[in-house]
Amino acid sequence: MESESKDAIKGGGSFFEKVIALIQRLLYDIWSSPVNLLLSILIICLLVKLFLLKRNSLKNASRNQAQVPLPKMPKCDLTVSELRGYNGIESNGRILTAVYGDIFDVSRRSDLYGIGGSYSLFAGRDATRALSKMQLDPSLFSNEYDELTDITDKERATARSWHEDFREKYDIIGHLLRPGEKPSVYLPEDTTIDGGYNLNDKKRE
Repeated sequence: MESESKDAIKGGGSFFEKVIALIQRLLYDIWSSPVNLLLSILIICLLVKLFLLKRNSLKNASRNQAQVPLPKMPKCDLTVSELRGYNGIESNGRILTAVYGDIFDVSRRSDLYGIGGSYSLFAGRDATRALSKMQLDPSLFSNEYDELTDITDKERATARSWHEDFREKYDIIGHLLRPGEKPSVYLPEDTTIDGGYNLNDKKRE
């Protein structure tokens, strides 16, 4: 095969014949040498990996461009049942999750908390128990208010640490209500009185 390829290249064959001959020679050189064969396989795997990474990055970029930022949500307290409605599907993209009694608006990270996201289980749920145990197990998300009376001190500290992390990244829109607890009445956030403090901040004090 090698001699035939060389003859075709040296001869006055057409451009197409020369290309075929070059491909045949290249394939022969690869197949006849284990080192060349191994290198070819590694190169092909690398090219496939680069192609997949590029495609995923383009997908994420187009998804982020298509996503319209949601307006800031007015403050309100919610029951566990009401919270479940804010899962990003039934709430026009609004995604809320509760951690240690506070409800956070995580809508801007729909890539994490939306459908297919790494933390999609958190959407519309109280994530405190799951975070305290550092586990993404559906059984750790209760349909009722979770008093967390059975978690250890270490798990409680872990949950509090996650709560502080969420506070730094996301807006708190209210509190998760216990059964029978009445929701607070929140004034608009820009409502202030003489002295310059916000009435909602005064109310929480």
